[in-house]
Amino acid sequence: MLEAIRERAQGWVAKLILALITIPFALWGIDSYFNDGGKEPVVANVGKDEIGQNEFFQALQRQRDAVQERTKNKVDTENKDFRKVVLDQMIDGRLMGYAGTSNGLAVPVGDLDAMIQSAPIFQDNGKFSEVRFQTWLQKQGLNRKALLRMIQQDSMAQQFLVGYGQGAIMPTASVAQIASLLVQQRETNEATFNGSAYTKDIAIDDTAVAAEYNAHKQDYAIPEQVRVQYLVLSADTIRSSIVIGDVAAQQFYDTNKAKFGEPEQRHASHILIKADSGMSAADKTAAKAKAEKIYQELRANPARFAELAKQNSQDPGSADQGGNLGNFTQDTMVKPFADAAFSMKVGELRGPVESQFGYHIIRLDGITPGKATAFATVKANIVAQLAQQEAERKFVEAAEKFSNMVYEQSDSLDPAAKQFHLKVEESGWISRDHADPVFLARADLMAALLAPDSLAKHQNTEAVEVAPNTLVSARVVEHKPAGTKPLTEVAGEIRTKLTAQAARAKAIEAGKQALKLAQSGQVVAGFGAPMLVSRIQPLNLPPESIKAIFKADVSKLPATAGVETPDGYRLYRINKVVKAAPEMDRQKQLQRDLSGMVMKEEVKAYLAFIKIKAGVKINNAILEKKAQ
Repeated sequence: MLEAIRERAQGWVAKLILALITIPFALWGIDSYFNDGGKEPVVANVGKDEIGQNEFFQALQRQRDAVQERTKNKVDTENKDFRKVVLDQMIDGRLMGYAGTSNGLAVPVGDLDAMIQSAPIFQDNGKFSEVRFQTWLQKQGLNRKALLRMIQQDSMAQQFLVGYGQGAIMPTASVAQIASLLVQQRETNEATFNGSAYTKDIAIDDTAVAAEYNAHKQDYAIPEQVRVQYLVLSADTIRSSIVIGDVAAQQFYDTNKAKFGEPEQRHASHILIKADSGMSAADKTAAKAKAEKIYQELRANPARFAELAKQNSQDPGSADQGGNLGNFTQDTMVKPFADAAFSMKVGELRGPVESQFGYHIIRLDGITPGKATAFATVKANIVAQLAQQEAERKFVEAAEKFSNMVYEQSDSLDPAAKQFHLKVEESGWISRDHADPVFLARADLMAALLAPDSLAKHQNTEAVEVAPNTLVSARVVEHKPAGTKPLTEVAGEIRTKLTAQAARAKAIEAGKQALKLAQSGQVVAGFGAPMLVSRIQPLNLPPESIKAIFKADVSKLPATAGVETPDGYRLYRINKVVKAAPEMDRQKQLQRDLSGMVMKEEVKAYLAFIKIKAGVKINNAILEKKAQ
């Protein structure tokens, strides 16, 4: 199992490095890699853990970008279903970590740096390039510590999923039966009854059109709309005018050298005797006594370390390796372990050291000194960081002045535009449900725009925060009250719809009559040439047709089946059933796929159980709060 976990972890790291669209960004949010929370509003509580508002908004944006990149379709982050899915993913990530720790899973942290250094994207002539690595980190807005922490957290989720995946088995007999049904073929003829063939016989009078209009006026409603002028003050616009000089960048580098470069690494081995918070006091005492006994044995005979680790260590990630953890930095281990390892001399033995996982006997095997990264390598990152800090500082200074100016000089946005070197933009027609740009449809901004004074006097709205470090003020240029499209405007649309509905109904009626004739043994005209179809080779037939064909009783042939479709009706005559033996490779793949489905259901059920146990609470007010 350990090898499977390692292989998956390494494969995941490769994918992470090639494209920053990964599980952990969906599950935890990038903010959680840089800090341990804060006083920001909480979207959800997962036991003692919290998912903050900023973390949630960042996860929303990254998931949006990932989906848009994959599907090429625009994703609305204000969509309630989309927001709920992202939050559920984040909660599930927390729960998997909770479950993994509770069940004694450990994160294999010793080889994280080695995994990164072996990634092809960081290689230059077959060797790890610190310059390439730092450049990539700069582009992603990460640092080494954040990346390592991200991989660690995802590894726990991967171990949890792999553990369930190896335990999910679909019986071979069931797989064989399903595989046989999938490859079974049925020879069938098709007769189609399309509504389009009946439209010439349909006449929709004005009375029917008017009745449809009056019955569904809500379908033709026009929302209240406005055209607006608006100003956007943001840290991003301010940042474009900021220049950070070489001297300032060099001074920052000299002051913060410890933050740049490769930190010191330690190479250690350990033996873990588990003891967690769920244990009784007696069991913890017994675990500590066992660890102490092993430690004394090693003091008497240090050469037995690997042997005793294989026999006694309860760390699945290192026991088979004689306790070897490989190289690691201080911030990649839990604090008690790291404090001990980084205070030891090479060859020194120490224990028992207590951590949240239990009692460790540690042997320090080697030290790799840290080394600084050259200023030239990190200069671009420093300049970007300083520029962002300066932009945010200037934004805070400008925000109050901007808010006061658009309020005090409420008859025009021009003074504020001139003062802050901004451009007055103008929108098309926008409403509460639709706007371009999207932030104009924010509930608080739209409420201000549709207020009586704004509509009557065309006054500036107050400055509204539409995103972190982004303020918007707007004023109405033109207004359209809510209403309903007149019948004369939509009559043609309604007539076309009613004609299509009536024609489809006639097609369905004709198809069902043909089905009755066929079932009574009479000849039905219009069948096409015979074709062989199966569930895995449906040709060009729609899913509802395949379902009808294979649901038909074939104990007596020929058999018939019919199905309603969006365009009318389709009739099928099944002439013969062709059985086939599935290929062994296909059957094996099917077993893997079905086992995966079983695994997903087991994981889903287990997560639902521990969700109750962990006491998950969702702050719906924050969940539904808009963000851009």
